[in-house]
Amino acid sequence: PKCPRDKPKVENAVQQVERHILAPLRDQTFTSFKQLNEAIAAGLEKLNHRTMKSYGLSRRELFEQVDQPELRPLPSLSFEFGEWKRAKVSFDYHIEVNRHYYSVPYGYVGKSVSVKITESLVQIFHDHQRIAVHERSSVSFQHSTQEGHMPPAHLAHKSQSRETFLTWAEKVGPATKQQVIEIFEKKAHDEQAFRTLKGVQHLRTTHGPERLEAACERANAMGMVGQRYLKSMLKNKLESDPLPDETHKVIPIHHANVRGSEYYQAT
Repeated sequence: PKCPRDKPKVENAVQQVERHILAPLRDQTFTSFKQLNEAIAAGLEKLNHRTMKSYGLSRRELFEQVDQPELRPLPSLSFEFGEWKRAKVSFDYHIEVNRHYYSVPYGYVGKSVSVKITESLVQIFHDHQRIAVHERSSVSFQHSTQEGHMPPAHLAHKSQSRETFLTWAEKVGPATKQQVIEIFEKKAHDEQAFRTLKGVQHLRTTHGPERLEAACERANAMGMVGQRYLKSMLKNKLESDPLPDETHKVIPIHHANVRGSEYYQAT
């Protein structure tokens, strides 16, 4: 649409291929793509060396005179489409990209960064300088953490540690403490659990310690670990529902007219 006058040239090129390459092959039989490709390559070579009346030159000669001197080497890396977004570095020195967490050097905590997302990489920039690069991961709610990004003693923030979270959880109740322990166990590094645990602490503020303790007790009984489960349970007011082992209990009936399994065994 932008250059309609070029359309006849393109259509003519297609016509030349059909006439001088495809048409001569129409009566031949090929038993493999290799044979077919070799025949097409030979026909293409012949067409490119055929002298054009309007130029007095072949396509090969014209290419060598006009186009080839202007060619540049191909880039060393293949082009990848990149999507850009802004993000803020959390206190655990990670940013969130498509529900996955990527680390940056801990000195950038609290700062805004630019993130370039391609099919294979996640690159993080601050003030137009690249500060981190990760292989892109499709695993949701997991961490990609480089050890070089960690602060000394693996502390993401001076006021945050495993001990402080456990002390807080113990004040709420034993079920909450057990849930916090399970959250730590699921992570390779303690710092990776801080974001989730801050969310759990927010649930206490929003719903109160009694409801959070009840939700943790139910989650522990059902084998569920994480702030998302607790949040959903509290939102739907399910923390007071009977636990799985308290429902559908079958109470054995002892009666003279009720036969046991031994009655049907062969004698």
